[in-house]
Amino acid sequence: MNSFFGTNNLFSSYSSEHFILLFGFLAFAIGIIRYLKGYSEDYQRKVLLIIAIILSVSQLSKIPLNLYTNTFDITKDIPLHMCNFLPFVMVVVYAIKSRAIWATVFFWIILGVSQANFTPSVQYSLFQYDAIRYWMVHMGLVLLAFYPAISWKWELELKDVVRTIIWLNIAALIIYGLNLLLNSNYLYVMGKPPGTTFFSILPEWPTYILVLEVIIIVWSLMVLGIFKLIRKVPQTKKAPR
Repeated sequence: MNSFFGTNNLFSSYSSEHFILLFGFLAFAIGIIRYLKGYSEDYQRKVLLIIAIILSVSQLSKIPLNLYTNTFDITKDIPLHMCNFLPFVMVVVYAIKSRAIWATVFFWIILGVSQANFTPSVQYSLFQYDAIRYWMVHMGLVLLAFYPAISWKWELELKDVVRTIIWLNIAALIIYGLNLLLNSNYLYVMGKPPGTTFFSILPEWPTYILVLEVIIIVWSLMVLGIFKLIRKVPQTKKAPR
């Protein structure tokens, strides 16, 4: 176990720590969904907005903390990766309660952020500060993505898949330009991420970008289909007393 600034212990995927984090998050998510169920939607929105703000602050804190430890790297530590800038998007979602923005980034979170919890790229074990940030952001985003679908019954439509692909390409194009300026690899549009992740099975750049585009379209349609099937499952009604 690391101290807040410790770097002695490296994180190991599918270790006891990894499974404790996954199951701990699942218990937390179920607990907060059940807790908020008894309150008004406006109260729920405010709580979720606070969570989104906390995740955003956690993400921003990486910059001063890395400056303090002399490890800041402009090519890695600016919040331009998808998992890093999505907390700020979720702040907007819950600030104005926008179903359209939520539906656009829902697929990004389910297809991108979710896999990062199962194939994490975090370097250090808890309770090192960047490990805390990593798990807070990645797990918190999953909760913020699922909550409106579960509790508010927000729907997804085919147009949302089209919108999410268009905006993802716009974001990738903008960040590609920033990568050229910074000599960086934000959003992994210049090359695959380091370590063993889902991207490891894909061909090398730039072919993997085209393959990834097709995969994202197919997976988004699959997510939409699963979402629609779940919606059609009859809800179990409690027998009258």
